[in-house]
Amino acid sequence: MNTQKNLLRFTVSMDKDLLDELLRITGQKKKSRAVNVACSEFVRMNYKKDLLSLKGKVNFERR
Repeated sequence: MNTQKNLLRFTVSMDKDLLDELLRITGQKKKSRAVNVACSEFVRMNYKKDLLSLKGKVNFERR
């Protein structure tokens, strides 16, 4: 995970039912950890989507 110098503290207003569902889905007990897991997954999914958008557009030749 992040080192102390990379941590950022801020306040988030969030729907309680959404947060409860996020805690359930991630299996986390701490709210901040659940939000970090969700954000990491969101970023990962977007990287994957960006890579998939290149399908058929990049030609790799074997040498």
